Amino acid sequence: MKFRILMLLFSTFSGFSQEIKFNLFLKDSCSDEIERSSYYHLEKDGTKYNIGDFYGTIILQTKGEYNLIASEIGETRKIVIDGFTNSDTLVKPRIEEFIKKTNVSFKKGTSKEQRKKLRIIPSYKFMNCGETCNGIETDYYSNGTIRLKAEFKNGLVIGELKRYFQSGKIKELSTYDKDGILIKRTLFNENGEKINK
Repeated sequence: MKFRILMLLFSTFSGFSQEIKFNLFLKDSCSDEIERSSYYHLEKDGTKYNIGDFYGTIILQTKGEYNLIASEIGETRKIVIDGFTNSDTLVKPRIEEFIKKTNVSFKKGTSKEQRKKLRIIPSYKFMNCGETCNGIETDYYSNGTIRLKAEFKNGLVIGELKRYFQSGKIKELSTYDKDGILIKRTLFNENGEKINK
């Protein structure tokens, strides 16, 4: 009888202390390779759950609905964790923006024309699966909504660049000149209101 009580207590304790594991994977939209993500967290009821080991695993105590925030690719989604081992896979963007570094120094107040001659501006380049962006190109979130749309020339934005929230609402509307230099940028919050900067 004592043995049965001990077994019952042990199984009850084990059931309550069972760890719930979650891992996020990213599918490279260019190569179809899948890798673990280390730049994400989960949120539930105002509590943030971070990665707890070298492998990118988050340990949770309860099942339920969580917000998955994948900061590496700028995506957020609701997920349901209902097992002891859980995972999700998101698609990495095809179009990436790279900021160019330079060894050239210049004084404060150096004109735009002088910085152009020094090749300091524009200081960015967009690539689509390793190829320089040219023409009108569009990139999408994992859920299929547009993430970014712009016209490019040799990796530089020429004209209008639009970035969107996952909801499909506009996030950024920017205008660039023929040399890829930013002329005007307007940012919006998820309610569609302009953000003053």
